Amino acid sequence: MIANFFQSLNEGAVDYLLISGQATVLYGAATFSEDIDLWVHPTQENCGRFLAALRACRACYYKLTPPFTVENLLRGHGFHFVLPISAEDEAFLDVMGAPPRVGEFTIAKTAAQWKETDWGRLHTIGIKDLVELKKTQRLEDYPIISKLALAYLEQPECLRSASDFHWVLRNIFTLPELHTLFAERPAAALALPPEAPASLTEFAKQWRAGGDVSESVEQEVSDWMQRQISQLQRVDRHYWRGIIAELKTLRSRGMLMPEATAV
Repeated sequence: MIANFFQSLNEGAVDYLLISGQATVLYGAATFSEDIDLWVHPTQENCGRFLAALRACRACYYKLTPPFTVENLLRGHGFHFVLPISAEDEAFLDVMGAPPRVGEFTIAKTAAQWKETDWGRLHTIGIKDLVELKKTQRLEDYPIISKLALAYLEQPECLRSASDFHWVLRNIFTLPELHTLFAERPAAALALPPEAPASLTEFAKQWRAGGDVSESVEQEVSDWMQRQISQLQRVDRHYWRGIIAELKTLRSRGMLMPEATAV
């Protein structure tokens, strides 16, 4: 059924990008994700094609889903659906039209990749945009972001220039991945971003001197990474505050789609 759903999207010329969990799996930064997350181009015509694909697969609405309109898509709301797989199983589909921290769909589409999967050929968001989407309140997302940053160095568009290493270092939030970066790409230890703290500079210096970084310096770098994560979590909380308030208003007015009803 999931393969049929994506086949319906592709055959129906639906403009979409696979994002979040399943995209991280395809880039090798995660091993498993239960849900399917899509970014759908928020135009009237594309929304009609997407709804037709949902109906063809007998999709139903799930919890806390507002009406699937261009206006609600552009306001940043999430839309939740259930796809029947068998009599005993189902798949959960989450959809957005204006995800946080990324630009317009048409711009993101230029960096997207077509990935061959068991579900067919899927249009998948580029790594840099995927990294921004993963900067959420969930602490478990940050090791995945770090792996995605390393994976970017293997992408055909990456030149492994100083600016590429700067981006990677700005998006590594775990010590193991930082060690891996310097071990696999020693040039990165010579290409720190201009805003790198003294602790990271000392980490790179000790690494270049033999790879044995002192515990105190590792702790300082780890503390710096944790401060970065905390700031990103605060930004994400602030972003969702207004959208959640709107969703509560819609629910209080009985304007959400009834759960389990057909699309």
